[in-house]
Amino acid sequence: MTSSARRAVIRDALSAKGVVGMGRVVLSNRERPIMLEPMGLGLRGITLRYRHEIRSEAEYFGDIPQMSLPKEMLSIAEHIVEMKLEDFDPAYLEDRYRTVLVSMLKEKSATIPPRAKPAAPSQKNVIDLMAMLKKSLQVERPASEKGLKPRRAAAAVSKTADAKRSKRVQE
Repeated sequence: MTSSARRAVIRDALSAKGVVGMGRVVLSNRERPIMLEPMGLGLRGITLRYRHEIRSEAEYFGDIPQMSLPKEMLSIAEHIVEMKLEDFDPAYLEDRYRTVLVSMLKEKSATIPPRAKPAAPSQKNVIDLMAMLKKSLQVERPASEKGLKPRRAAAAVSKTADAKRSKRVQE
């Protein structure tokens, strides 16, 4: 049985009995209690708090004094609430920070001129590298005019230099 089939069996069993499952899950290197409940074709997990993490309402609202409210005001408020009731639609929720940020970015991108395409290189700036190399080799090769290959020319030059040195030493 696949893991998705096992989850489907658990989901359908919880749904048939009208109960939720309890378990533990590790989030951010800490074990947390979790409640699993059937939701559509899946399971929804809701993390819970430990008892020591929950404060009583007396701690929060103990400073608020008891009041006797006029029944007329209460009935008007109930009427307003009843008129405003409707099913929850997540589309009503808006991240206003994100909306403003996106609109500012759109405005900024509208003011930035589009990038110019790079110009095609002109033909007058193009240099024939092969021709330049050949030209430089002809200038640097005076020995090749004598019919010697470059290596031999270098060897001949070094032999003549050695011969001149040896003559100086002998004198």
